[in-house]
Amino acid sequence: MINKLISTQSNKILAHFNQMNKDCFDFSEAQTALPDSSESALKELLSDMVKRGLLMRLKKGLYYIIPYEQEASSFMPDWHLLAKHLTKGTDHYIGYYSAMQIHNLITQPSLKEQIVVAKQLKPSTLKIKDVSFQFIYHNADHFFGAKKMWIDSFHKVLCSDLEKTIIDCLFKPDYAGGIVEIARAIHASKDKIKYDQLLEYTQRFKSQAVIKRLGFLLETLEIKSGIIKQLQKAKTASYVILDTELPKSGKMISRWSIQQNLETETITSAIYT
Repeated sequence: MINKLISTQSNKILAHFNQMNKDCFDFSEAQTALPDSSESALKELLSDMVKRGLLMRLKKGLYYIIPYEQEASSFMPDWHLLAKHLTKGTDHYIGYYSAMQIHNLITQPSLKEQIVVAKQLKPSTLKIKDVSFQFIYHNADHFFGAKKMWIDSFHKVLCSDLEKTIIDCLFKPDYAGGIVEIARAIHASKDKIKYDQLLEYTQRFKSQAVIKRLGFLLETLEIKSGIIKQLQKAKTASYVILDTELPKSGKMISRWSIQQNLETETITSAIYT
C-alpha cells in the first residue's frame, strides 16, 4: 500500500474540501485552499498527493479525493458521479447506453460512460483507469429531455429520461449496442413508456431516422402504442438503414422506408427467448 503520510499542507487541502463536503476540485479551487502557496509549489504538492494515494488525477488540473481507507491503485469513483466534474461549466446529461444502464435496461456491462454535452468538448474521449468517458455533442434541437435520477441511496445524476433515452439511441444505434439491444430495452419498458411524450420528443427531435426506426420497432414488437398513425404521417419516402452497426443490405420495407439489414427473427428471438 502506498504511504498515505499526510503533510501539513496536504492536510489543509483535504480539510478545506471536506468541510465543503466536496470530493472533487480543480487547480483554481486548490489555490483558494492554499492562497499563500505559489503556483509551482501547489502543482508540486498536488502531484505528490497523487503519488501518495491521497488524490486521483482525473484530467489536467482536476483531482478527486481518495477516501483514506481506500487503496489508490484500485479505487475508482462511480462513473456516473464523475460526469458533472468532467463537464464542469457545460450543460450535460448521461445518455445512450449509460442512460440505459441507469434505467436498468442493459444486458451487457459497459466499460464506457457516455455523456451528452451542449457544446463540443476536446478531447471527445477521456480515459480514466480502464474506463472511457465519451462526450457526445448535441445541438440545441437535440439537447433536451434530462432529469435527475437516483443511482444509489444517496446520489442523483442528470440523465436522459426514459423516452429521450429511446430517441437518442434510435438516432445513433451504434452508441447503444445496436438495434437488438434497443429493441430489447423498448420491449422491457413498454408498460412504463409515456407514448404521448415519446411522440412529442420524436417530433421535436426532427429526425427521419428516429421516426422510421421507432415506427418499425413498435410494429415489429407488436406494441400497441397509439402513435403509429402520427409516425406514419411524419415519415418521408427516403430510406434509412435499420442498424447503423451493420452493412447496408437487406430488404426494403416501404411502410417505414427502412432498409432492414437485420432479420426480424434476430430482433424478436433476443427478446422472447
